[in-house]
Amino acid sequence: MFYSLKECRKGGYAYYDSKVEITDIDGVITFTFIAEHSDYFCPRKGYNQHHCVGDACEILIGSDPERRFYYEIEISPRNDLMIALSENRGVREDGKLDLITNHWENCFVKSEVTLRDGGYVAKVWFDKKDIMSGDGEIYFNAYRLETDGGYMEKHLFALSPTLQGRFHVPDKFVYLKDYANK
Repeated sequence: MFYSLKECRKGGYAYYDSKVEITDIDGVITFTFIAEHSDYFCPRKGYNQHHCVGDACEILIGSDPERRFYYEIEISPRNDLMIALSENRGVREDGKLDLITNHWENCFVKSEVTLRDGGYVAKVWFDKKDIMSGDGEIYFNAYRLETDGGYMEKHLFALSPTLQGRFHVPDKFVYLKDYANK
């Protein structure tokens, strides 16, 4: 079953059709995104070294009961893949996020992207055991960034809208068991 992403900042309708399907079969978790209306903006090869500068689909996922440690998985329309273990220490007094991100060189996530006329399908999959960041239930949120083909204000879409201009809002994460098809 595909779920429609919503506008992340306000929670309303995502004016660029964005959907995600989540499966959990035999210990392998798969996210399949359908991203319509995209100019496939990836400003440089290996753009994930320069976080969030182009179009991408993204997953934050973990199992730390405090939702402080979780993995960040990002895929571009060019099939550039980034994975990091993030430590979210909340919001600082100045309003900025206190986030420590440790990027992984050897990525255990597999991916493929198929470009379509006006959009793309991005698929990522990994063993459930590899994303365990603690001993709690697996939680996640799924997102899409769209730049309209350039460096500009990004459109943000989310399965569970954060109602903020950022994705790293752990209290908006949802449980995998409530969304994954078996």
